[in-house]
Amino acid sequence: MTIPSTLNVAIGLFFIYLLLSLFTSEIQEFLASSLFDWRAENLYRSIQLILGNTATELLYQHPLIKSWKDYKQRVNQRSLGPSYIPSSTFALTLISVILEQSGVQPKLNSFTIEDFIKAIDSEGIQQLFDPDQIKLFKILAVKASHEARDPAEIEPLEKAISDWFEQSMVRASGVYKRKVKLITLFIGLIASVGLNADTLNIANRLFQEPVLQENLSQTINIVLTQDANFPLKNCLKSQPDAPESCQDLTENFLYSYLFDFSSLPLGWGNSNVNQQFNSGENLFTFNVLKAMTGWGLTAIAISMGSSFWFDLLNKLINVRNTGSKPSRAE
Repeated sequence: MTIPSTLNVAIGLFFIYLLLSLFTSEIQEFLASSLFDWRAENLYRSIQLILGNTATELLYQHPLIKSWKDYKQRVNQRSLGPSYIPSSTFALTLISVILEQSGVQPKLNSFTIEDFIKAIDSEGIQQLFDPDQIKLFKILAVKASHEARDPAEIEPLEKAISDWFEQSMVRASGVYKRKVKLITLFIGLIASVGLNADTLNIANRLFQEPVLQENLSQTINIVLTQDANFPLKNCLKSQPDAPESCQDLTENFLYSYLFDFSSLPLGWGNSNVNQQFNSGENLFTFNVLKAMTGWGLTAIAISMGSSFWFDLLNKLINVRNTGSKPSRAE
């Protein structure tokens, strides 16, 4: 097996990982957004941790956030609220809730940071938040008052609360990402078995079947190399919260390549299963264990994410293309 051929096998295998990662992310997105609304639940629980149950409920009943909550609940009645709250909106809402619950009602055009500090010291707020939270709000307010150039300037207070909220959500997002990683691994394992995506079998078939290797290599070349405006390129480089257009592109891409088993060493068809398990009766148990190992390896590869495999594929393709002959000068 030559080095270029081995490289083609790796590229073919990683392309299949890319397809399976996209397929799994589609399932995960459906579960997270439409069925269980994990993002909204994670956001709600995270705000509960930093504000407490009562304050969080008051925050979600405020008009600035309630409109988003009502919209989400029209789509999904079990939803706890929005999946994302901008830090500036959170800051304004929290300031408004604290003022309302404290009984301090300054005029909108004359509200100052000092009014906020008075509100924090009120009996209503003392009952709403625990001492550590009140101390934190005072520190943020005092810091903002030192930065303000005018007593009526409240932007520093909004910024201080926004920054604190963003830092808190960074920690919360780490917990959510670990949870999603485990869910992706589980979904990836189910997809690997359901599609019979056995890494060891895929690699073995690509090594032993030059025609299959060449066909897959041509497909990859068309999709990733010749098409300079590959429509999914920007989506694969984006954050997990991809726009709806990216979801449509992903679905079209999967229907074009993943579900056409004739060009991929996947599925439970006779040809693929025979090559995977038909090595004699004495080796059947060994082949089953090998297939289980292959499915596990595929699940782990899927959990790495489509962006990881897309970037790695491009690097390998660039390495392969460096060996091509330069065009002769005219």
